[in-house]
Amino acid sequence: MSVPPSRAHSEVFSASQYGGVTTVPAPRPRAYINYFIFPSAVLHVVGIACLAALWYYLRFTSVFPYHHRVFYCRDVHLYKPNFVPEDFNVYVSYPLLYTLAFTIPPLVILIGEVMFWLFSTKPRKIVYANCGECPVHLFTRRLFRFVIIYLAGLLIVQIFVDTIKLMTGYQRPYFLSLCNVSITACTAPLEHSPSPSPHLACNYRGADELRYAWLTFPSLHAVVSSYAACFASLYIYYMINLRGAPLLRPLLIFGFIGLCIVDSFSRINGYKNHWRDIWVAWVIGVFMAWFLCYCVLCFQEVYHITVERTPIVQEERVSPFFSWFRLPRVQAPSVKEEYVVYEEDMERADGTMPRHRRNRDRQYEVTTTTESFHRTISPPQQTQQNGGYQY
Repeated sequence: MSVPPSRAHSEVFSASQYGGVTTVPAPRPRAYINYFIFPSAVLHVVGIACLAALWYYLRFTSVFPYHHRVFYCRDVHLYKPNFVPEDFNVYVSYPLLYTLAFTIPPLVILIGEVMFWLFSTKPRKIVYANCGECPVHLFTRRLFRFVIIYLAGLLIVQIFVDTIKLMTGYQRPYFLSLCNVSITACTAPLEHSPSPSPHLACNYRGADELRYAWLTFPSLHAVVSSYAACFASLYIYYMINLRGAPLLRPLLIFGFIGLCIVDSFSRINGYKNHWRDIWVAWVIGVFMAWFLCYCVLCFQEVYHITVERTPIVQEERVSPFFSWFRLPRVQAPSVKEEYVVYEEDMERADGTMPRHRRNRDRQYEVTTTTESFHRTISPPQQTQQNGGYQY
């Protein structure tokens, strides 16, 4: 019976820290040369630079015009107070938002890749760029791939949000308080702002403040925080698998989700965004993070292994951390394995064995604190002595 590998099996700690020996198939000896790794890296950097330039012009300049949406001059949903940062219970400024979004997930990825390089006992897959003398190691490739894709997704979701803002032109909840609308300028009979120039109904003439108050849908804080939290959570879920610390992974994931919720709901408490702005932004951010992690990235490396008929016995690779430090261990006495004989295993009177032997070769799983392996027990040979059976 085949037993699937345990999910609790640690990818980080294994038998190498105890000087163990494992049975693994023979790796493919031929070096893999990738002639496109450098050109593709250059293209990735150029693409990120183009996305950053477009994001800068959409977010920090007024080069692109926005839609002046007609509004109802007595709309109570747009008459909320215009709070300043000091009036917020929790205020997340744009510089703080950008700092956290551009630094925390890459820092998590960096720490995760360093720990993977230190503790992992898997063979190091080295790709040679253009020739056999130019190796690009696994740590460098993984770190570059994860960080560059995260930054690309972060810039893309912000470009999407800014484009939607410019095309829709929904007003923020405090828009009429800032606008100081002139009722006499509103057209009868529904008292809508004049079309095609709704801004003429406003007595306030600050162009930058009115532009910001006219662009609320969807929320930039919600989309950036949801994308960063979802991407970092998926990375932690797939890369941290310590059976000895079962709460580490959920605590980190819930911490990022909590930061996302606090950041998003603070915009509602300060009357800077509507509820629909938050929900739509969450959908965009979570979908983009999910798409990049499931359809673009591959967190677990694919090792090209040549499977032999008889696996060879070779010593497992010792991780760098345990080659520098030998941790103390406690050796427990070995447990004697006993084989129980059931009635179904005994030969019948007619000299035949039962069709279904209950104790046929059994494979069971042994799981310890740091490793998991499989062991197979075969029933002992039956010998006939003095007309009876001895086991």
